[in-house]
Amino acid sequence: MLNPSATKLERTLTSDKQVACCRLSPDRKFLFAAGFNGDLFRWNLADNKQETFPAHRGWVESMILHPDGSQLFTADSWGQIHCWPVAGGAMKPIWSVANTHPQWMRRLTISPDGKMLATCGNDRMIRLFSAIDGKPIRELPGHNSHVQSVAFDRESKSLASGDLHGIVKHWDIANGKCLRDLDASKLYKKFHQYDQGGVRVMTFDSKFETLYCAGFEGVNANQAHGKPTVIAFDWSTGKQRVTMTPKADFKGPITDVAYHPAGYLIGAGSSEGGGVLWFWKPGEVEETHLVKHRFSFRGIGLHGDGTTLVAATFGDDGGQRGGNGRRLNAKGEYPDFQGSVVLYTLGESAQPNAKK
Repeated sequence: MLNPSATKLERTLTSDKQVACCRLSPDRKFLFAAGFNGDLFRWNLADNKQETFPAHRGWVESMILHPDGSQLFTADSWGQIHCWPVAGGAMKPIWSVANTHPQWMRRLTISPDGKMLATCGNDRMIRLFSAIDGKPIRELPGHNSHVQSVAFDRESKSLASGDLHGIVKHWDIANGKCLRDLDASKLYKKFHQYDQGGVRVMTFDSKFETLYCAGFEGVNANQAHGKPTVIAFDWSTGKQRVTMTPKADFKGPITDVAYHPAGYLIGAGSSEGGGVLWFWKPGEVEETHLVKHRFSFRGIGLHGDGTTLVAATFGDDGGQRGGNGRRLNAKGEYPDFQGSVVLYTLGESAQPNAKK
């Protein structure tokens, strides 16, 4: 069983460029990351050596592994998707899609059966593509605001999507129809002319019985401030089960979530004061344990066996731990932000000694 309080920082891999998403290869040989300069980074974990490969034109904020671990998919804000081989050697795309959304692309995910990719964006559209060759399958129109997150169900026959206004839609993939709407409007606030928040990220539990929708509850017009919030829906009925928030005050959004098969939802938080990982037990309002980091967290990735979590962080030793804006250096220049990827070992509960 997972013991969140035994979570330990295994190592930190630094980058002179910002990173926003990361994944650990199934064999633990490589750690992949990408960020705001468009490059793909790969670290060999045997010696921590970093390699850089030209990849995208825009910000890379989505990165996923194929369920069988053989391929890596990356997507940028301009709507470009690349499919990469995970095995060692020079990184060259197996196939690419040039432009999936005419406006900002927000999220990329893959179906449990490994056959389909889903994307969403500011054009209020969800699009489905073949994970085999990138060919388009279907469009799902119907949202009235920016679509920020998507997640497939267990059978890969339907999916959920969450938008800026906190509307969660349940789609039938075969006919493209919306089956129902769920209300996550607690994650949305309008301050003057600003639309704030929305369903930034979502994930199902390992049994696909609960859908977790995360972001924050706004408190003012500052897009970086708010109360981290997760709304858990019973997927069969569509009813809210519980609203989960941290015990301590934290001003910033939940930037990513992952469900641990031992029965914990892990949420990553970003703030001007640094980052936090929260561990929630299903059904409980407050977290069981938290892990703090001096830099803000962006994307996180849970290894398939549940023993390792990787997290992309935003910040540098010059004092920038989150937020936006840059500081002039001694030469009067604006240097690039730095970033890092941290690897955490997730501890297990001690097992009682067997009786002799």
